[in-house]
Amino acid sequence: MKWKYGMIKVAEDEFGEGSDDVCEIVEVFQSESEEYTSFSKPFLSSIEDLNIAHKDINRDGINTWFYDNGKFIWKEEFNFWDWKKNDVDSS
Repeated sequence: MKWKYGMIKVAEDEFGEGSDDVCEIVEVFQSESEEYTSFSKPFLSSIEDLNIAHKDINRDGINTWFYDNGKFIWKEEFNFWDWKKNDVDSS
């Protein structure tokens, strides 16, 4: 399974001046159709990992696909986000 580091939009800060994106660094995973459709909490344990994350994120920018196609819920027990894909109306 292919993966890379990414910065995904998880919310919009409605309390600041204007509407700023709230983002999270994650590891994004590629599906069999070669689309990045899942993510997990990142495992950054070295300067090399940070450099790779910086390179991936700098190259790709902020990923809004998850925000545009689902809903994020903060899970206290995991200290991380859960994500549910929007239901697709097939009618």
